[in-house]
Amino acid sequence: MKTLSGVTLLLLSLLPGHAAEAELTVISYNIRHGLGMDGKVDLPRIAAVIRASGAQVAVLQEVDRGMGRTQRRDLTAELAKALGWQGIFDANLRTADKGQYGNALLSSLPIKAWQNQVFPQTRPGEPRGLLRATLTWAGREVEVLTTHLDASKDDAERRHQAGLIRETLLALPADRPFLLAGDFNAPPTATTLAPLRERWTDAWASLETAPGPTFPSDQPRERIDYFWYDAGRVQPVRLRIPDTQASDHRPLVATFVLKGTVTGK
Repeated sequence: MKTLSGVTLLLLSLLPGHAAEAELTVISYNIRHGLGMDGKVDLPRIAAVIRASGAQVAVLQEVDRGMGRTQRRDLTAELAKALGWQGIFDANLRTADKGQYGNALLSSLPIKAWQNQVFPQTRPGEPRGLLRATLTWAGREVEVLTTHLDASKDDAERRHQAGLIRETLLALPADRPFLLAGDFNAPPTATTLAPLRERWTDAWASLETAPGPTFPSDQPRERIDYFWYDAGRVQPVRLRIPDTQASDHRPLVATFVLKGTVTGK
């Protein structure tokens, strides 16, 4: 995994807002390279959505770096600067003209290490992957992971990718909490999600009875964006889906606490 220096982590820990927090709020957002439903690429608008969410961490899908359609910009760096946070990005897709496309994570909490896993493919198509970061939260390490699964009508590739994610989660340190979030391109009942559903918990389903659709953002009909967690280590206390059309997805915002620390909620 890629690591940050001890000096960097120390300085970050001294910044306002970096003290140990009892709650961890994360926003998961497929930003469609900043392209809103109005047809405009507007990164400040995406930053405003993240800021308004009150999240300490943002996991983003469909992020560009050096792509022609976004004027060769580094969207992760721009968003991190706008928020005053750290940002990490890695590409799952690389174009012939050196463009990159993948997932990103932005954090106001210290990032201790990170890595990206590009999934081996069973057939031609857009490469997908799993971005993983080790953060310091409430005085302990927590893994935050994000992904964007295959979008084909046939779910064979998605099932393959979900199985690879399961293997990664099972290999995490047994005592370390994790949160997995992203765009899974599958409804809650899909067999695609069975490798995850059999062992871990869908945060929305654990707290809410409403359908919770996130796509498309102008008239949401499908719940395809998720948070998954280990119910033995953390638990969600609040979830919401902000009403915004800054992308073709609506973001999903979840607040978690370490297991056994809920008081009066």
